[in-house]
Amino acid sequence: MMNCWHCGPNVQLIWGGDHDLDGEDFPIASQEYGMVTNLSCPKCNSFVEVYLPSYHFEEKKEPIDTAPCSVESDDDVPVCDI
Repeated sequence: MMNCWHCGPNVQLIWGGDHDLDGEDFPIASQEYGMVTNLSCPKCNSFVEVYLPSYHFEEKKEPIDTAPCSVESDDDVPVCDI
């Protein structure tokens, strides 16, 4: 779980998605980073981007779980385990 920096430990960020940073769309960032995850706060509407370094993909032989979030069945709100 990742909590909002501004709202504190009782407010979890909502996972918005993961996006590959390819050289065509992100020429500068894609040299250093391979993926960006976006998260948002349901309380204060803050927006957070988390960049995963490119070397992380090169060194790992096993698949990387890029979707650590699940949707709660009661209210369809994603819950992240990061």
